Amino acid sequence: MSGSSYDKTIQFRAGAEKEAAELLDEIHIGGVNVSELARVGLVEMLRQSLDEQDKIAVYERYSRGEIGEDVARVLLGEKLDRMEEEKESFEAALERDTSEFLTGSDGD
Repeated sequence: MSGSSYDKTIQFRAGAEKEAAELLDEIHIGGVNVSELARVGLVEMLRQSLDEQDKIAVYERYSRGEIGEDVARVLLGEKLDRMEEEKESFEAALERDTSEFLTGSDGD
C-alpha cells in the first residue's frame, strides 16, 4: 500500500494481553508461539472488520491485479475461492445461448 504508515512490524501496547500471553507461555507445556497467536488473531480481526462491500472491493482489487493473492486470502480466506467460482459461473451464464429460453415449449 503506497503511503501506508505500516512497516514490516505492527506494534501496539499490549499491557494485560502481553502479561496473559507470558503467563500462558509459562504454564503451557512446551510454551506457546505468541507471534503465531498474534498473527492468527490479527487475521481473524481483519476478516471480522470487513463488511460485504469491503469484501467486494478487496476481490475487485485482486481481480485487477492491484493486490496479490496472499493479501486477498488473508482478508477473504476461503471466500476468495467461492467468489472466484461465482464469477466463473456468472461469466459462463453470460456466454450461454439464451435464444432457447425465448421460445415457448409448445412451439410458439
